[in-house]
Amino acid sequence: MTMLKDRSSIEIVLLVWAVTVAAFLLITTVGVITGKIIHPEIDAAPAVGLIANVVMAIIGYVGGFFSGKQQGRAEANGEKQSP
Repeated sequence: MTMLKDRSSIEIVLLVWAVTVAAFLLITTVGVITGKIIHPEIDAAPAVGLIANVVMAIIGYVGGFFSGKQQGRAEANGEKQSP
């Protein structure tokens, strides 16, 4: 637990959220692959689309988090940021 000791609460929440989403993606992907192997005639496109949307949302959320964190750090140091 020493790796969590020096982290802020928002970082811990982000890590818990990331683990939850990663578990969802893993379980969903394994389910789609298993379903496609067992029943090759099923249409997996909606499930694959859902997985792709979740991955794209994660990329956006993480990018926004780090951007906001950098801006907050710069403002705390008195640096001016252009919009």
